[in-house]
Amino acid sequence: MILGLGQALGQNPRIQIPFELQDKSLRLTEWARQPMLLNPVALSFDYEGRLYVVETARRGTVDIDIRSHKEWVIEDLSSETIPQLRRMFRTKMAPELSEQNKSWLADRNGDGSHDWRDLMAVKERIHLLQDTDDDGKADVATVFAEGFNQEINGVMAGVLPYRGDVFATIYPDVWKLNDINDDGYADKREVFFHGFGVHAAFDGHDLHGLTVGPDGKLYFSVGDNGFSVRTREGRLLHHPNTGGVLRCNWDGSGLEVFATGLRNVQELAFDDFGNLFSVDNDGDIREERERFVYITEGSDSGWRLNWQFKKGGWPGRTQTPEYCPWIDEKLWLPHWPGQAAYITPPMSEFSVGPGGFKYNPGTALNDRYKGAFFLCEFPVQKVTAFKTEPKGAYFKMVDEHIFLFGMMASAINFGPDGSLYVANWDGKWQPNELGSIWMVDDPAIRKSEQRKQVAELLRSNFASHTNPILIGLLSHADQRIRLEAQFELARRDRFDELLGLATDPKGDRLARVHAMWGLGQLRAGRQRDKRLAKRLPFADIDYEIRAQAAKLAGTRALTLATPRLVDLLCDKSARVQFHAAMALGQAGSSETTSHLFALLERNKDRDAYIRHAAIMGLTGSAEPEQLIASSSHGSAAVRVAAVAALRRLRHTGAEKFLNDKSEWVLREAVSAIHDDESILEALPSVANLLPGS
Repeated sequence: MILGLGQALGQNPRIQIPFELQDKSLRLTEWARQPMLLNPVALSFDYEGRLYVVETARRGTVDIDIRSHKEWVIEDLSSETIPQLRRMFRTKMAPELSEQNKSWLADRNGDGSHDWRDLMAVKERIHLLQDTDDDGKADVATVFAEGFNQEINGVMAGVLPYRGDVFATIYPDVWKLNDINDDGYADKREVFFHGFGVHAAFDGHDLHGLTVGPDGKLYFSVGDNGFSVRTREGRLLHHPNTGGVLRCNWDGSGLEVFATGLRNVQELAFDDFGNLFSVDNDGDIREERERFVYITEGSDSGWRLNWQFKKGGWPGRTQTPEYCPWIDEKLWLPHWPGQAAYITPPMSEFSVGPGGFKYNPGTALNDRYKGAFFLCEFPVQKVTAFKTEPKGAYFKMVDEHIFLFGMMASAINFGPDGSLYVANWDGKWQPNELGSIWMVDDPAIRKSEQRKQVAELLRSNFASHTNPILIGLLSHADQRIRLEAQFELARRDRFDELLGLATDPKGDRLARVHAMWGLGQLRAGRQRDKRLAKRLPFADIDYEIRAQAAKLAGTRALTLATPRLVDLLCDKSARVQFHAAMALGQAGSSETTSHLFALLERNKDRDAYIRHAAIMGLTGSAEPEQLIASSSHGSAAVRVAAVAALRRLRHTGAEKFLNDKSEWVLREAVSAIHDDESILEALPSVANLLPGS
């Protein structure tokens, strides 16, 4: 279906704007309105300036929420795979139970039975919107894809057009869609990955956050409905009781878990230096708040779906004690002395109902918002902007303020034109057949030469540019252009040019960073690794360059660089220490264990991210016997990190710490053995600690 703008706006020439922008130099204009789109959930532009809008009709209608079916909670929590969930749905909503279920399950397919087949009567949709005459308003809308309506499908919540493909996410699948004949409709559909959302749990905890990573990989987030996914290589990624971030190559190879322990981060955003951020939703538990999170590789933010049902009347249903580690052990709070060591805590409490989340690519809006993040806070009708500053090995939020007020903003994204586009749900929580897209920009620079150049470059075929031009684009003001130039140089395997730029002390800072990321994408080789270990700028005057060099040494597993990484554990920059410790988990050996212990001892648990990096370093390089032997170490910070590393290895050696004189270390050991899938062989040792054992 194709809709014109006049029809979409109901022939109304005067649109009242009830919303307020904090920055008066910016202007807000309506770009599209229903029926061009309805109930928008996610937005993403391709480089041609076409906007893909994910719309939901399943939310609140056929997307099952356990809060409306509390009597199912035990069966739901016991589900760990999609076949198990499907079995539960078909049992609980069997045709023979039609009379029992008709009070809540509408006969949507009109077959006279209130059963699971009615969940298939409501479809999700992706609309493709275009402004073909460049007048600042969409004038064409087509349905790009429709369906996604199996009984176990959740809400479609993510879309990303990239390199001719369109990726979309809806439990239980990541989809790859293609418009082969360029008619605005997806002719080809492929299930890219299957197995996400193994519980009904809470609705809105979806599969989303599709993002291009600085390493040239596809990233996405999954809510705490969990996942049990088989990779292309045959490995099982089984995390049924928590949310996280995953990444893979664009052909689907190399799918891996990047981070876990998240409840429901809607979207992901990388800053200019490859740091990954999001804002995680709270558990709707008394005293708790949403959290601003720095998501590092291998991090565990501590949330488990089980925690949701430990408070608020749920223990009566689950027949468990009313004890919630998330609250009672203060896992949700920013770092405090004595907090569990296996988690990476949030940087701060922040926001109400976080949703869409994006980073300014560098040339959007105006100078005030360079380096800014933008967050939709749907329930309180505002979009917030803020920036970050380094604080040790992590970050703090600065310049946080209301950017846009009065709009039920559900999604947000930047167009190749540099404008910020905001999706307005136009209602409360449930779908309501309304929706609009609003454009925010600075009229003084919207048509500037830089903006025109950015749009032209993004539309261009980067494969047609010469190597010198691509090298020059690595210092461009726009993050998207820098990344595309980097990816093309990596595709061409331009090792010498990238190494030359990375090691040039007079080179542009961002260009050198992108050069190192590009080197991380190249094929490995012994001679190349020797050159990298010898020439990478580990001693550069710029701490960010040293940090990125350490990170690259880990990415490439440069064992020859181990001595340099050990030296960087004593760098004056905590960020450099962090990346050096992380890298030793990939490039180190058992000989580096004592150096990681020394880092932990110096840190004294003051910086939770230094601790995390050291734990990752120990997990990847230390022998279990070395970790166990540290039970006699004089520093509790060392001992607790050793326990956390043994937890990651699921090693019975954690029981050696059950008699530790520090309650902090003892609690860490008990948690390591008992929690999650447990270290079964060591459970009797924990039981022996109980009174009367």
